[in-house]
Amino acid sequence: MEFTDNVGHPDRQWRALATQQRIGAFIERTWDGDRTMEVDVKQIDNARSVGSAMAGRLISTGDVGPSERLDYWRHVVSHAFAPLESSAAGAATFAARMRVHKLGNVLVSEVEADAHTVHRTPGLVARFPRGYYKLGVQEQGHGLLVQDGREALIRPGDFALYDTDRPYTLAFDEPTRMAVFMFPRERLLLTPAQHRSVTAYRIARDDETGSLLAPLLARLTRTLREGSGSSGAALADAVVDVMSALLAERLGDEHDSGASAFLLRAKTLIDDNLRDPDLCPDSVAAALHVSTRYLQRLFAEDGSGVARWIRLRRLEKCRHDLVSAAHRSRPVSAVAASWGIPDAAHFSRLFKARYGMSPTDFRQQAQW
Repeated sequence: MEFTDNVGHPDRQWRALATQQRIGAFIERTWDGDRTMEVDVKQIDNARSVGSAMAGRLISTGDVGPSERLDYWRHVVSHAFAPLESSAAGAATFAARMRVHKLGNVLVSEVEADAHTVHRTPGLVARFPRGYYKLGVQEQGHGLLVQDGREALIRPGDFALYDTDRPYTLAFDEPTRMAVFMFPRERLLLTPAQHRSVTAYRIARDDETGSLLAPLLARLTRTLREGSGSSGAALADAVVDVMSALLAERLGDEHDSGASAFLLRAKTLIDDNLRDPDLCPDSVAAALHVSTRYLQRLFAEDGSGVARWIRLRRLEKCRHDLVSAAHRSRPVSAVAASWGIPDAAHFSRLFKARYGMSPTDFRQQAQW
């Protein structure tokens, strides 16, 4: 496949990237000034494969001519994260590079770039939902994050969380280096009200949340740079789990009422009983003394369903154990059964549908 514009100029430099990625789910026409670029875009509902084609590769604007670098960078970040618009005052001299590491369902990207701005517009959100959070860790330079009516100025050592499924702007007015941790939204066990309360806030390295996260983040990025992939997945899990717990604790008092609190209570009950193979919507509703219909409505308002949530949480626990050194000698079927999925063939199908590979392949890749 070639990337071409409507003037008929073939983009020779992108041909190798397109050939290597081979992710032609459908062709999305994206406008860029007077030109229309043919952009090879992933299936928007296949979020598990986001960034997979780039995993482990160093991608640099130095691979293309100066006049093409900003467009090239827009395509790169759109494939790695989610479709974005990019702009830069110094487009003619713009330079950037990125390396993506795929650790289970967490993507860790190391990004270095000159001054530029990216926009996740309402139109791109509506057409290409991703279902991910991104945690940006500023290592060099300053950035301005705008989302949900808030602005966060992030300095070296700071973190900030943003949601790929709501519009945002991230602007850098000087050369910058940052690490971006991207993970599924459901991994943050927050209520619907809390989800909108965590984005575009500066998390300083020395505040309560930052002081606990910073050592884990530093260790993970160091591990990846040293090429030690075997412990990377476990460290990535630890980062997300610690952040989820800290945010839930910090926000608990702010939204501890009504349906949001009840939904969080239901999710906690589900997590406490995932090992029970008989766990189902009816048993959860009975334990909470509400009707199954009411429970289903609460989960639907949160963008899920009770049975789907139970399945996702079980798969996530299995995924965690598969990459854990403590469970390395346990058969895959035993791991699945311990989390309430006794049918090995059924588990394998569910796992592959969720993570894009069999549980055995996933375990081998994580131990590599």
